[in-house]
Amino acid sequence: MTLPTSSRTGADILTDTLHGFGVRHVFHIPGEGILEMVDALAARHADIRLTSFRHEGGMAYAAQALGQVTGQPGVCLAARAPGALNTLLALHTAETDAAPLLLIVGQAAAGQAGRDPLGGPDLGEVFRPVVKSVLQVGEAARVPEVLARAWQAAMSGRQGPVVVVVPENVMHENACVADLQAPRPVRPAPPADDMARLQGLCAGARKPLLLLGGSGWDAAALDRMAAFAARCGWPVATAYRRGDLVDHADPHFAGETGIGIDPVLAEGIAQADLVLAVNVRLGEINTFGAGGFGGFRLLDAPRPRQALVHVHAEAGELNRVYQADLAIQADPCEFAAALQALPVQARPDEGWLAGMRAARERFVGSGACDAPIDLRKVFEQLRERLPAQAVVTVGAGAYAVWLHRYFALRRGGRMLGPKSGAMGYGLPAAIGAALADAARPVVAVAGDGCFLMHAEELATAVQHGLRIVIVVVNNGGYGAIRGSQLRLFGRAVGTDLHNPSFADYARAFGAHAERIEETGAFLPALERALDAAGPSLLELVLPATVGKPQ
Repeated sequence: MTLPTSSRTGADILTDTLHGFGVRHVFHIPGEGILEMVDALAARHADIRLTSFRHEGGMAYAAQALGQVTGQPGVCLAARAPGALNTLLALHTAETDAAPLLLIVGQAAAGQAGRDPLGGPDLGEVFRPVVKSVLQVGEAARVPEVLARAWQAAMSGRQGPVVVVVPENVMHENACVADLQAPRPVRPAPPADDMARLQGLCAGARKPLLLLGGSGWDAAALDRMAAFAARCGWPVATAYRRGDLVDHADPHFAGETGIGIDPVLAEGIAQADLVLAVNVRLGEINTFGAGGFGGFRLLDAPRPRQALVHVHAEAGELNRVYQADLAIQADPCEFAAALQALPVQARPDEGWLAGMRAARERFVGSGACDAPIDLRKVFEQLRERLPAQAVVTVGAGAYAVWLHRYFALRRGGRMLGPKSGAMGYGLPAAIGAALADAARPVVAVAGDGCFLMHAEELATAVQHGLRIVIVVVNNGGYGAIRGSQLRLFGRAVGTDLHNPSFADYARAFGAHAERIEETGAFLPALERALDAAGPSLLELVLPATVGKPQ
């Protein structure tokens, strides 16, 4: 590769590198430290869409969602410490969700290090506990090298967020340096002897279960996993908030682990004699048992009673908490290809799969909502009206349990929600998903407390004319916490909220909005929202007594 004949500034090199990597969306809030990058993007690459947000947390949530939808790192720019530190929770969420993300931070000039410059703390010390890597560019000539390393880290193994710190002096330096192509992520294939051992374990299993999770899947790999389950007669469950990996109409789908798990699914996993966990982080959230919070109860730690085969692309995830009978380091798509060729002849006990599927159907066919608005019917109607490939985003709260239980996902659709438990996620994530693919309908679901944590991004959605629908479930309080307090102490403290009219709030931004007080009004209002030219908000008014499904 020959060097370019003319020099470029560090800001120009950075933007040219991002463009060469295929980046077509960059999210930002303009500020000191990134002004040179923003100007270079506008001047040099008109085909990169610059989207300015109202809060860096919302910006980073949107980039995380775009990364999950596209399979490539979402890219966002943050200025110095105030802006950069506002992204911290969103970075933690990207890490827990295994979402590829690249945060580029403009920092004070290197010559000011140690002099207490404006917004100049050691960002590496701040970010390292919650991201895969923090890299700093020392000179303009090394911009392509550092960005390539960051891209590789974000996409390889367990995908996640990477922070690149660029001091202001690097933006202005000139250098002659060749561009680099985006590195291809490392995708380890399962060793042949591990697959032979897996074949033996499968042959002896009478009550096996397939558990899928994580990111990095492609459509062909998911087809192969579904084909394996069909060929062998295995029930399939998914990790928390990864229900979109399986079509819920598939007769092998048995449900989702995590918060709100069907107690019968939890009991079924307890009865299993083999659990094949593919691409799942076996941490607290994915190992909740039935009956409330508390991880590492779905499987006994550190040694499960069931035979456990754990497959993961990240070596550090294997045998981290649970000692597996067989631990296989493999990319999920590579493993799916190898599994397709595995000659498994034995089938489970008669009634094993049918019982698990029947339990799933009973679970989604039960549960009452004692209110003028029946949330079960609302989410069933939402499913019926949206096409299969729709994207639904959701934050954290008791309202989310209704969505997970009654909104049946179809292949090609996506549900994005923070496994970190971060509130305020739904609206900015919907913006990221809508920018990633304008042809896919996008619906954000939020509670009243959850929505107001990043409601400012409604201005972003209106400004860019994004056709997203926001459903706000307003029960006048922090419902999940209220339920926990009542269960633990018999009373609720500090959970009541004095809310605005969310419909009026949305109209003030220029969005279409309606207030809904009974079930029959929801579907007509949804039709009008979907027909609107820009963002729409539907406020569902419920009593404070509505929490999780009964």
